[in-house]
Amino acid sequence: MQMPAAVQRCLKCDAVLNLQTDGSVMHVDIAHHHETIRVALAALEGVLAQARSSYARGVRVVVGRGLIREEVLRQLSWLQHNGEILGFEHEGGNTGAIMITLRRW
Repeated sequence: MQMPAAVQRCLKCDAVLNLQTDGSVMHVDIAHHHETIRVALAALEGVLAQARSSYARGVRVVVGRGLIREEVLRQLSWLQHNGEILGFEHEGGNTGAIMITLRRW
């Protein structure tokens, strides 16, 4: 069923559409193509905006282990504090990848 973008709740069940998810996780690497910190943070914001407008549950971000990682962690802390993301954590034992949760499964 197609719904206008302005609709906030499902017309059939009254569920909040922004909380709906298909369980998918988007993936982006923002640290291995000679990105600057500014470019990496812009890529992060871009993929988060895309994930929010879709039904993705989260985003897996490859950040490496350097300065980009530190700035991304700082940005994600701010976004979590503001309620724009639910949470984030390192992927298993890999400190170079971060799983960001946007919606509950």
